Amino acid sequence: MIISEATEEEISRHLQEWFSATQHSPINKNVSGFLKIASPALNVLAQTRVAAFIYDYEHGNYSYFNDFFPELMNCTREHIEEVGIEVMKERVHPEDFIKCLNVTRRSLDEFSRMKEMEQLSTQLRLFFRLKQPTGDYTWVMQSNRQVRWSEDAPSLDLAYIVELFAAHNPIKVMGILKTNSREIEIFPDGNTELISKLTLREMEVLKLISVGLSTKDVAQKLSISTHTVKSHRKNLIRKLYVKNMVQAMGILEKAF
Repeated sequence: MIISEATEEEISRHLQEWFSATQHSPINKNVSGFLKIASPALNVLAQTRVAAFIYDYEHGNYSYFNDFFPELMNCTREHIEEVGIEVMKERVHPEDFIKCLNVTRRSLDEFSRMKEMEQLSTQLRLFFRLKQPTGDYTWVMQSNRQVRWSEDAPSLDLAYIVELFAAHNPIKVMGILKTNSREIEIFPDGNTELISKLTLREMEVLKLISVGLSTKDVAQKLSISTHTVKSHRKNLIRKLYVKNMVQAMGILEKAF
């Protein structure tokens, strides 16, 4: 379902709730020293059509963005400096924008519970649709990484956006927090508590079944036996409190 212009009030409400939840995040303070060292390299990224930016959670704008970011957003540097994160509201698919707010907020919550060494090894990947000058939407990937420019300085959340897929690509909005030892999938809404109880292998099985693969196909894809796939199917039905795999796939769909 595409959210229409009639839901502008709803989108604004979600954005205000996101501001309230993230405003006091300790991430991304004191960026000047890092930018003095790193901005030349980040500007080089613009030449390879990679947008880089650092978001200021406290003030609701951007501490830094390279020269490709305005081009990707199809606007001027001055406009981004004026409206801050509102530029994402203008350019990201309305349906995806609310989900992106939800995913990033929940990712910050997850991140805050990590130990420092795990924080520094963590990467957030986020997929969403971005409006093009033609009016069409293209899938992009945003990647957030923790960086530290000196031992005395707190880590910073440095983000990149790269163009990824054509508008017809079926990938849906979700976030993936990837650390050096684990991978955490962050869903924007729906039955997230049930989904979060699944193991990574169970999620793989559910996703493959959801795109039409048979038990035999799933077994071949994952290099496991059909008996193991059937066991995973039983576990999925039990953990998701459903009667069959059709209902299980419905929960996965709602989670996105």
